[in-house]
Amino acid sequence: MFHIDKNFGLFVGELTENKFHKHYALQISVAVNSKMTLIVKNEEKTSHNAFFLNSKIEHQLLSQFNQLTILINPLSSVGHQLHLNFEDVKFQSLSNELSNQLITILKRFESHEVAFDKLCELVAHVLHQYQCNCEQENHLEDDRIVKAIKFMDLNFEKVLSLEEVAAHCFLSPSRFLHLFKEKTNLSFRRYQLWNKLVKSLPHLKEHSITDTAYAFGFSDSSHYTRSFKESFGMTPKFLLQN
Repeated sequence: MFHIDKNFGLFVGELTENKFHKHYALQISVAVNSKMTLIVKNEEKTSHNAFFLNSKIEHQLLSQFNQLTILINPLSSVGHQLHLNFEDVKFQSLSNELSNQLITILKRFESHEVAFDKLCELVAHVLHQYQCNCEQENHLEDDRIVKAIKFMDLNFEKVLSLEEVAAHCFLSPSRFLHLFKEKTNLSFRRYQLWNKLVKSLPHLKEHSITDTAYAFGFSDSSHYTRSFKESFGMTPKFLLQN
């Protein structure tokens, strides 16, 4: 079962045929009682019931039983908080308040105490509590980038151009791109791509992958599918089948 929201997506189910892949999103995966197996390329295989996985790490996660995987936009407030906590970590088993809260939510779902829609709502609430308070602490060390991220978040429903965001920060487009990459270690293009893919999902449910690709500015269905998989770790076809 899948749900994709503004700055995160989640999947509940077994992972028995998961192939090696990597994606732009940060990942947290939890299981209630059973251990999952995480295989990271060029690393030893590990087993645990909760994992954090950093962006762009080639991996394979296997679980014979239900697990909850959350994919988080690295440019969101939650993504930034995770970046602060796990900046130099490829992957790590988790045993903290965040993982315990998520395991509790999954347990309530598995016991039929809450439906899937409620699970999504509870996960969103937990992530909201965990988001970084960048404006007060300004970890990015640049008010203009803090201002840009807040502006983009508040205007998520719009398609913001590079020129609009740069002007909001009183920067030239070229200077903004350089500063944004320097302070966040992520490209502005990736933010735009995430935004565009999330907006395409309602359309995808009613139209073909090819129609959706053209409607949202991708060159063809292959380009759309490749971008989708790079961001979320799954293809549009796999999402529609679940």
